[in-house]
Amino acid sequence: MTSSSSDNQTLKPFGRLLSLLALLAAALYYTGWIYRWEYYGFFQIEVTTLGLSFNSFYLAAFQALFGSPLSILRTIGGIVIAGFAIVIALRLRRKLAAWLTHTNLLQRYLSSSKTLQFLTALVDEFIIVLLILTILFWMARWQAGVDAWKDAVNKTSSLPVVTVVIPEEGAGLGRQLDNPLINPSGFRIIGDEGLYKQIRGQELTDTENPNEPRVWRLLRHQGGYFYIFPALPRQDRRLRIPVLIIYESSNQLVILSPTPSENNLGNP
Repeated sequence: MTSSSSDNQTLKPFGRLLSLLALLAAALYYTGWIYRWEYYGFFQIEVTTLGLSFNSFYLAAFQALFGSPLSILRTIGGIVIAGFAIVIALRLRRKLAAWLTHTNLLQRYLSSSKTLQFLTALVDEFIIVLLILTILFWMARWQAGVDAWKDAVNKTSSLPVVTVVIPEEGAGLGRQLDNPLINPSGFRIIGDEGLYKQIRGQELTDTENPNEPRVWRLLRHQGGYFYIFPALPRQDRRLRIPVLIIYESSNQLVILSPTPSENNLGNP
């Protein structure tokens, strides 16, 4: 009997450690999912359509919480705020419970003190989890917005410069290498014609004007599709980011580079 009790006491810390690790894993996955959801939502792409791997959300969580010195400071500040919020919320809960006890409202519906203790512990855990998830939600959204703007603007973007070469008969948009003045024809359109016309004629990277550069960058290559977009020349919320989704094929050439080449002819 003594040996069994001793073994249980020894295993308790491991059980608590496993519970803590499970909660930490759930919190990191939640943070990574919110980060990816906000980041790709900036480009009008639903994260559930990308087929991202399970592990990638954990990496995204570390990017959101510890990706830069500023994000580390923000994480520390969020932990402090969450701690104060939890303390204040639990104090308010105790005051409310004391008032309910004083007015005998709880005794009318609860048959035993054990039931009251169970509900009290359950409410406390719910408050703690709710506040922590709320802090993580806003921290992940904030960092994702910052990173999305950084990658959307050409000067600060870390996304690779992309060049896509596809056969003429399968291209609804693009410039001919031997005659870039010819617009693609023979296609039908459904939707916003203005969006198509805004991109047509702007397919080539143009860095002749350093104040208004046009550089096509690769946002994502996932599930057999390339997501590319022309990076913004500056951070301006009035500017729109059109994202092109190109299906990957065997007779297609894709060139990636960290920076654009010096030989950019500009507009045809």
